[in-house]
This record gives sequence, C-alpha cells and structure tokens, in this order.
Amino acid sequence: MQRLPIVGLSSNALDAANASGRPDGIGIYTQALERALIDEGVTVWRVGNPPRGVRSPSSNNRSIRYPLPWQPAIAAACALGARLPFAAAIEDRIDIFHATDYLVPNFARTPVVVTLHDAVPLAHPEWANPRARRFKNRLLRGFARSAARCIAISHAAVPELVEHYAIDPALIRVVPLGVGAHWFEQPSEQTIEAVLASRRLAGGYFLHVGTLQPRKNVDILVTAYERLPNEIRARRQLVIAGKYGWGVPVLRERLCSLRSAGRVVWLDYVDRDTLRALHYGAQAFVFPSLAEGFGLPVLEALATGLPVIAGDLPALREVAQHHATYVSPHDVDAISSAMSNIDAYVGIATDIETRRLHARTFSWQQCARQTLDIYGELGSRATSESPTNPASLDL
Repeated sequence: MQRLPIVGLSSNALDAANASGRPDGIGIYTQALERALIDEGVTVWRVGNPPRGVRSPSSNNRSIRYPLPWQPAIAAACALGARLPFAAAIEDRIDIFHATDYLVPNFARTPVVVTLHDAVPLAHPEWANPRARRFKNRLLRGFARSAARCIAISHAAVPELVEHYAIDPALIRVVPLGVGAHWFEQPSEQTIEAVLASRRLAGGYFLHVGTLQPRKNVDILVTAYERLPNEIRARRQLVIAGKYGWGVPVLRERLCSLRSAGRVVWLDYVDRDTLRALHYGAQAFVFPSLAEGFGLPVLEALATGLPVIAGDLPALREVAQHHATYVSPHDVDAISSAMSNIDAYVGIATDIETRRLHARTFSWQQCARQTLDIYGELGSRATSESPTNPASLDL
C-alpha cells in the first residue's frame, strides 16, 4: 500500500502565532490542519522562518521543523524570477508543498498546493494593510499562478479568486474550514463567572470577535449599539474581543474613550480559553463584516449555541445557512434593529441545539481528509522510505 505523502507546510503563521500567542485566522487554520494531518498519519515538515533561539532543524514525532530564512527569501526570489537557493534541499525531503499563508515557493519537481483565504487584498486594497501593498499584490498574483492546485475555503470565494488572481477555475478545489471540538465544551459556571468578573462584565452581552481593521466594520457596529434604546444598553454591554490591526486609528480612540462608561468594552486580545468563556457568557454574537472568505468566528459562535447577527455576505450565508440573522453591513439601523430583537432568538433550547448541530458538520478532520484528496490528485513521488533525518540536513 502506498504510504501517505510527506508534506511541507508553511510555518510562518504557526511560528508567528506561537511567538505572540495571537493566532489570526490563517494561524488557526494552519495549526488545526497540521494537527489533523498528523492524526491522519501524515508526516509534516514545517518550513519557515526560524523562531527566536532555534538554530537547527528539530523533530517531534511526525512534525518536523525545518527553519529557513523563508519569508524574505521567497519574496526576493519571486521578485527576481529566480528559484529559492535551498529549493532542491527541500524537494528531496517532501512529496507535496502546501502554502497556507500565501508564500508559494517555485519548485521544479514538487507540486505546490496553495490555500487562498480570500481576494480582499486585491479586490479591496483599501481594506488591507497598506504596508508595501502594491508589491505584495504583485507577489500574490504570481504565487497563485504557480500552484498546481488552489484551495478556496468557500464556494462563495471562488469567483473573486478567479477574477483577481487570474486562476484557471479547473485548478480550484473548495475545502471548508473546521471548528475545534473545544468550542462545544461549556466551561463551568465558576469559570465563566470568574472571567466575566475579572473584566467587569455582566452576563448577557453582545459579543464581537475579530481584529480591528476596516473590513470588520466595528465602527458601524458601535454606532448601531449606541442607537439601541437606553433600557437595552443598560442591561446588555457590547464586548469586542480582538487586537488592533491597522487602518482604524479613529475607532481605536473611540473604543478607548468609551471604556470608562463600561457599556462598550474593548478587551483587545484574549486567549483561547478566555474567549470560549466569553462566548458562553454572551447573549448574542454580532459580526457585520464587509468581506469574508469564510467567517470562522461565526462558525465558532454557532458551536457555542449563540444566536448570530451577520453581515449579508455570500460566504457567511454559505457557512451559517439559515442559522443566522443577516443584515446589510452598511445599514446601521438594520443592525441596531436586529440587536433590539435578539431576545426572540435567545434561550430556546431547540434552536441552541440546532445551531450547535449545524456547526458540528464542519470539522478539522474533514478538512484534512479533503485536503489529502487534493494531494492525491497530484500523485506522489513518495517511496516507502522515511524522510531524511532532520539533524542531517546540510544547507
């Protein structure tokens, strides 16, 4: 029986998440996919920038670290139309390379799969980090066109990927993201109470999760909340969990100024367990985003049973289906009205369980198996031999 492929996996998202403790959506995806692939028996080589203090490759069961000056080297090679100087050494040790973070190397012999999470940097450059944006966009288009297969994380994302990355639709496969099993596990009442008390929260608030950046539309959300009747705001806070990203300095100042009143609470970054407790202490989840390739926070909220108010986007409708209330993300009054009427959706046990059952149809193991099917389409140069001992690498 042919063995499973040895997979090279971009680890920049993993290493950045581990170093800062603040994984973004790509970091969550890469971490979860790596774990699920390993559970399926795949050997994964983490190829990426060496974390601080790591000077040589290291190995842990089927997850092998292969630190290289990855990000700047790929960018320079693509800009010059050249191959990576260490590409051959990597190709000798893997069967497939999977780029989950848009950094797609140019290999001569090894097929490359790239996950394109959305086309926001190209379709809406005004919503993306402006730092070196023009150069980054040129690289993104080149990266995508060099891949043997492209993974879209929703069917809704495909048309924009085809348009803005100029990809052949025949090379695109859709593999939805998953939701971690821990989201379905309700913390103890004592844990929830402790988390809320430490942040001066009263249970039953509106919750929003996401990095503060233009497309998350948090400024509109705050305005919609402020238009609620006084009696609703008196008993329901608006809690925003997410680090500051870029492009919304006025929103940051606004949130800081509102903190003193205690009705709008910006928590900045919170760790995974605290975030889960915040979900179980909330009354509803509000996510009026302007653009999404999938909408993982919506799926995670459904896993906790929360009623969801979401921006009316194709990707969010695909993920949540009829288990969310959809509003125009540009219509402040519509968002405020939906928040006013949220009590109609709260506390109905059958609805809570239905939302959770829907979320269970998305799993990281399913994501890994569908991803393995894509690897299989590309064939394999694999043999029955084990990968080279990482300690013997000589670059």
